[in-house]
Amino acid sequence: MRAWPGLLAVLVLSAPACKKAEPVKLPPRDGKLGAQRCSGQAGPKNTVLPLLQRPFDGQFPALNLFDHELPLVSDFKPLVEGDKELTYCGIDALGLAEGFAGYAWSIPVGTPILAPADGVVLKAGVASNFHCVLTHQFVSDQLVVDLEHPTLGDIGFITHFAHLAKVTVKPGDKVVAGQRIGLAGMSGCAVTPATFFQVLRLTGTKTGRPTVVDPYGWDGTATDPWAEHPDGAPSVYLWQPGEAPTLKSK
Repeated sequence: MRAWPGLLAVLVLSAPACKKAEPVKLPPRDGKLGAQRCSGQAGPKNTVLPLLQRPFDGQFPALNLFDHELPLVSDFKPLVEGDKELTYCGIDALGLAEGFAGYAWSIPVGTPILAPADGVVLKAGVASNFHCVLTHQFVSDQLVVDLEHPTLGDIGFITHFAHLAKVTVKPGDKVVAGQRIGLAGMSGCAVTPATFFQVLRLTGTKTGRPTVVDPYGWDGTATDPWAEHPDGAPSVYLWQPGEAPTLKSK
């Protein structure tokens, strides 16, 4: 093979208290709580279904991560001091707006965006008008693509892309994994080049309706709060080997 903007993620790891004159010692970056698991790899507690290809060529900095505390778009608010997102590996990423329901990468305008799996185009074009909490204005130019993968993994998923500069498919089109569906941009609520990617689970949800889930699954030491939430659903690591976009901020 081969969108929502935000501030660059900074992973802050907790450490035991230390003596006054000693420097704080963080866990090794490649250890149990290190960056490897939070940069896109599946850890030992993750359930893996290798279904998705990376929806773009190359790797780009991550702007926002899926927040397992409460990933509800309707509750998304502008970034304020102290905000954090609970990442799939159970580490709080400080300095990111809470309630983020997907992933955003800083992808240059015009970069091809690709279908992550075979499916059918549900929606392609301009999204409905909405109020942007970042610019405090109503926007009417956000380009989006929704792909349905109804039998994928015997679960069924929808993949959603936003902030595109151009759409190259139309509703009803059948697409195959790796096919171009549009071009990266900064339309709609984006204030910098950013591509928003979201996955919705079709079955096995608490509400019986399509529900946002984390395509990186859950690999924290505690129970996934989003899987336990009345409006939530279990997340599964969906990337094929070597296909997961990294979650590094640079």
